[in-house]
Amino acid sequence: MQKTVYSFDVFETSLVRVWAKPSDLFWELGEQLRQQKLIEISADTWQQMRIKAESAAREISKTGEVTVEQIYQQLARFLGWSTTQAQQAMHKEIALELASLRPVPAIKKRIQALQQANERVIYISDMYLSEETIRTYLKQNNVWTPGSRLYVSSEVGVSKSNGKLFPHCLAQESVKSSQLTHIGDNFHSDVKMAKKQGVKVEPISQTHLNRYEGKIADNNQLPLKFRSLLAGASRLTRLQSQETSADKQVIWDTTASAIAPILFGFVYWCLVEAQRREIQRLYFVARDGQILQKIAQMICKNWGFKIDCRYLYGSRQAWHLPAIQQIGESELDWLLADAKAMTQFLSIRSLCNRVNISPEQIKDVLSRYGFPAAKWDRNLQQHERDLVRQVFTEKEVTELIVSTAATYREKAIGYFRQEGIGDGVPFGFVDVGWSGRIQRSFSKLLSIAGLYPESGMYGFYFALHHRVKPFQNDRFLAYFDDAHGPIDRYPLSKYRCLYELFTAADHGSTTNYEQCGEQYIPVLRSPKNEEAINWGLHVLQGAAVEFGEQITNNLSEKECTTDLFLKASEMLAKEFVQSPSQQEAEVFGSFAMSPDQTENSFYELAPVYSFADWWRLLLYRKHQHIDVWFTASVARDNVIVRNLLGPKTFSMIRKIRKKLGKRKFTILPKQMSQPT
Repeated sequence: MQKTVYSFDVFETSLVRVWAKPSDLFWELGEQLRQQKLIEISADTWQQMRIKAESAAREISKTGEVTVEQIYQQLARFLGWSTTQAQQAMHKEIALELASLRPVPAIKKRIQALQQANERVIYISDMYLSEETIRTYLKQNNVWTPGSRLYVSSEVGVSKSNGKLFPHCLAQESVKSSQLTHIGDNFHSDVKMAKKQGVKVEPISQTHLNRYEGKIADNNQLPLKFRSLLAGASRLTRLQSQETSADKQVIWDTTASAIAPILFGFVYWCLVEAQRREIQRLYFVARDGQILQKIAQMICKNWGFKIDCRYLYGSRQAWHLPAIQQIGESELDWLLADAKAMTQFLSIRSLCNRVNISPEQIKDVLSRYGFPAAKWDRNLQQHERDLVRQVFTEKEVTELIVSTAATYREKAIGYFRQEGIGDGVPFGFVDVGWSGRIQRSFSKLLSIAGLYPESGMYGFYFALHHRVKPFQNDRFLAYFDDAHGPIDRYPLSKYRCLYELFTAADHGSTTNYEQCGEQYIPVLRSPKNEEAINWGLHVLQGAAVEFGEQITNNLSEKECTTDLFLKASEMLAKEFVQSPSQQEAEVFGSFAMSPDQTENSFYELAPVYSFADWWRLLLYRKHQHIDVWFTASVARDNVIVRNLLGPKTFSMIRKIRKKLGKRKFTILPKQMSQPT
């Protein structure tokens, strides 16, 4: 039986750094050397000098290969260092390298499997560090195989990059090239040159920065340490994936590199702003708050925030209704929200569900306005939507709504007291967005119960697309986009259901509260959000939590600001929202969400349209469904449609629109389930 030897590249294959790029470590070394007074130059200058010193050492080397000692001899010459100073700095680099290395889980697992199968494993590295040092790195990270051997270019005098290290290893191992299988990430050294020597190759690329990580790492508007460790944390998170399903792998990878940094930045901002305002407790409102609370608790633990982060069951359905004491403009504003948007499904029954009454209870009024039972479940036409305002201002209907609201109010207030509201601890409220209505109802309920804070309440939101009039002294604060803010990020946050998918929970929405003995229990529409769980919600949440651990362990709070995360979030959101890959569009765009609080209808986030529908949608864009992620719909479509919907097409469409003027067209996205 022919003997097989498996060789593994070391750096960026078996081990990966917390830094996005290897040279970023030199910058950090420069900072540490400055603190120790070994250098007076800037970290940027040191970084370039360190790179230059390696090149200079290679130029005078007979083999082209150099050792770290030779590099530091050049640095000593540049800086006028003594031998002792050069040794100090060199050992600092070696120690920093060790501290920055992490094992690549998939490779670690592969090496362990080979070891258990009694297969021969060796390591090959083009590196200036010594064999002893690199072996220490491998052992410290549990990817060293007892009895194995390490071949390092700086000691052997030949490298993978020139192809000569492979024949050297073959001779030392007494095997033919066909008996060696090499695993590595570098296309030239680990793939091209290995194949040239007749070696079997298993190339890997997952350790390379993906498009999101690369954009962050290359953005010079962000400080080097911040951008490097942020991109590095995303990569480290991505490499932790244990998913076997292709779709769930897409969820994990996209969350690690794009979604998790956005969510983390928002939560970090909430904590910083709360601390600045001496708020000691934050309530993360269901369902958006489930993953946000987990991230907040981790930040508090790892970065030392003294804020009590709690999960509060609530929803538009659970809070708007019990807050009603009369039917005025603000109540109608909520009840008839989206009534003018023909792209939103709206029926008599769905409107009644918002206030927990049934059409049967007001059938006489409905009949007078031309709404017999046969029409209760149909999507209302525009003239019918205009008419329902009159239905819900009829005295008989308003009295029923007000009396129904009173039956739910006491239990809602009981639940709030149970959760610590009113115990004297200054608190705030966290939600994704989008108008502040839910906070207004919440504050109104607290006021009715005598629990409303004298100084008002702060609401922390990801985005506010428009602002309702706040309750008394309430404050609405927005992180990413604010209708009243100086910077308009609405094009990146307008797909509300997409962000609600990012913050989906594994349970159903809260409809109301029930009293069970002395306890108040939230009543959920369903105990489990089966559709989201089956789609991969726990994968998304797992990746978001893992990213939080990686970034808080490798980056300290003093090395970042909320503005830095905001800049990074804007960049990542732009890439994901406006230019999703076809895989991302398929996986995220096929998820079904309901924009309506009663969940009477569900739509795919990015439906696949017919060619004819595309033309109508593009020509009459103002009538598009606001919750449809259209860039993903384009990405999901066939190649012909994707090519047709390019810049030239949009330029032509803009000209046609001007000629068409105000002609109307409406198309609803594909409905996933019939309203009930």
